[in-house]
Amino acid sequence: MKDRMIVLLLGWLLVSGAMAGTLYPAIGTESSRLNILSSTDETAMQFLVRDFQQLYPDVTVEYLELSSLPLFERFTHEQRRGTFSSDLVISSAMDLQIRLVNDGMAATHDLAGLDWLPEWAQWRAQAFGLTCEPAVMIYNRRLLPAAQVPRNRFELIELLRNQQERFQGRVGTYDIARSGLGYLFASQDAQQASTWGRLLENLSQVQARLYDSSSDMLEDVRSGRLLLSYNVLGSYARSWLDKYPELGLILPQDYVLVMSRIAFVPARAPNPGMGHRFLDYLLSLRGQQVLAQQARLFSIHPDVRGELTYRSLQEAARNRGPLKLIRLGPALLTYQDRLKKQYFLGDWEQVMRHQ
Repeated sequence: MKDRMIVLLLGWLLVSGAMAGTLYPAIGTESSRLNILSSTDETAMQFLVRDFQQLYPDVTVEYLELSSLPLFERFTHEQRRGTFSSDLVISSAMDLQIRLVNDGMAATHDLAGLDWLPEWAQWRAQAFGLTCEPAVMIYNRRLLPAAQVPRNRFELIELLRNQQERFQGRVGTYDIARSGLGYLFASQDAQQASTWGRLLENLSQVQARLYDSSSDMLEDVRSGRLLLSYNVLGSYARSWLDKYPELGLILPQDYVLVMSRIAFVPARAPNPGMGHRFLDYLLSLRGQQVLAQQARLFSIHPDVRGELTYRSLQEAARNRGPLKLIRLGPALLTYQDRLKKQYFLGDWEQVMRHQ
């Protein structure tokens, strides 16, 4: 009950406007303002914001970063109250974004110049995928010998089952009741794999620690508190690997889930023209290059080269396991159905909370 009250209080603070975003003042004389509501780490997005301001020096940008579920709750609360503060909404919780678009909360965007965009990365000219980011496993190289590193979900299940004592409290994954991205990955796992039930059971048996963010999981694997984490967001994992050689990354050989950060311009945005302009920038070759090279997120543009691109993921999949793209579209609404979501979360809670 106490935890529930804390969550409710936090939600009230978020939707009441008590939390302000970071302001990026115009480089020149301000003539316009852009308000972005996003679940993407500001440490990554700041490169895109600042580069956009090089093109449009008269624009002041306010960037408000929230986790995917509080973001959804804040935006829907504003819609109900008729108080509109966002010109662009970006979230990794693809299913929640598609739900908002399906409910008529997004404006239509001009597709001129976007012929290159893959069909799986846009829906109804309203929702747009900006990235292609894999869900991976992360482990501590110093604590988990190479011979014991699981290459797929089957080996992970076997490892946890055979070494329960060793892994007690030392495996991490998303708390899907508190993370929109975690719920997305879990619901996709449940549809893709016959291993889902057994994996969940073994995560419960070792009393897996539950997290709201990939960054917290990565820190606990790096520090040695965890030996391994499951379904970590690959883009954030890559940036940590650049800094911490003790971390190792696993692209599961059975399949690799690939999500996309979804952006849309709200139908009742206070400055929709600026929202559309920033969305065009994010989907431009220049924006996609900054996204991959500086923000360290995976670009979907076919002309962007380097490690953090859709092309590089496809090449990795040829040597490991198939990519399972989470496509934009109405199929994402399946696990957003109220009753289905209630049952899915209920089953997960029954296994994971009653250890």
